[in-house]
Amino acid sequence: MLIASTIQNDYCLAEEAKTNEIYLCPGCRGPVRLKRGKEKVAHFAHVSKQGCSGFSEGESADHLAGKLALFRYFSKKMPVQIEPVLSMIDQRPDLLVGRPGSQVAIEYQCSPIGKADLERRNAGYARIGMRVWWILGPNYWRKRLSTATVCRFWLKGRIWFYLPEKEHFVREDFFRRLDFKKRFARKTVLKDPLELSAREVANWAKIFDDVPLTEQIVARPPILDVARQRAKLSLQLAREQINPAIVNYLYEKGQRVDQLPDICLLGDIFGLVIPNWQYRLTVLLLLEKAGNDGISSELLEQRLSRYFYPGFGYEKAVFDCLMAELQEAKYVTFNREKFFIKRNLIFNN
Repeated sequence: MLIASTIQNDYCLAEEAKTNEIYLCPGCRGPVRLKRGKEKVAHFAHVSKQGCSGFSEGESADHLAGKLALFRYFSKKMPVQIEPVLSMIDQRPDLLVGRPGSQVAIEYQCSPIGKADLERRNAGYARIGMRVWWILGPNYWRKRLSTATVCRFWLKGRIWFYLPEKEHFVREDFFRRLDFKKRFARKTVLKDPLELSAREVANWAKIFDDVPLTEQIVARPPILDVARQRAKLSLQLAREQINPAIVNYLYEKGQRVDQLPDICLLGDIFGLVIPNWQYRLTVLLLLEKAGNDGISSELLEQRLSRYFYPGFGYEKAVFDCLMAELQEAKYVTFNREKFFIKRNLIFNN
């Protein structure tokens, strides 16, 4: 930990602590020991950790250095507390930034964290109406993060890193995912992501604004090669790498996966647990199955929601964009709150 209490109940940063003073853990009030060295970031550690659940011991050098650097960064711009105790939810964020009533918890994450623990901490902040900003450290920056990990940590379409050795932030946004290719994302290096001046409040709030899906499409990668997509599907089909349920369903209808309409091969949405082509094909097959009865927008969205990673947040926007595309291509029509398939044989381009 970077901060401890004196016996007079004053807070003290480890780098400012004196070796002959007595310091206590702000959480459990147990004694802590000052640790300082030429290669180490000054910090406190419990003499006996028994009975304290609010602090983690053995924080990495990256975590300590990054947390201290973030504290210094924010303290130049607005009120900030380092390692504050939130007794109402028994949690302790790395930083608490802003004035009372509009404070934001900042979690600087360097080590792996389980999905359950992440959800528990997010739920705690939500319970007291507090926003949380997850900023990832060097270990995450060096890895090729999975789609599931990005969706867990991202903040309204953005994912943030802080690299203490370079003293800068990196923001990734405009995520796209083409089938059979690696994902695309825009990376921006920022020395000062808040750009605070006289417009402090407005600029701070922008961190938490949504990145509209329609805005992200502006940064989409090169146009897809439909012929290449179809060839890749044929190869997967031959290797039996496609969901057998889909293959068998189409086979019974006299159709093949690698013969699906071109429009199914034009997706590049990030956040799906299935390929873009499968998501688009599923929409058409659901509409085909509904036939002349049609299917409501709400029911379609509900059926399709399971195909996105938890935390994605743009399910409706993806659905709305696709349905507009299908209407423009004259595959579907919308009438009286329902969608109807316009082509009875959707595999006839």
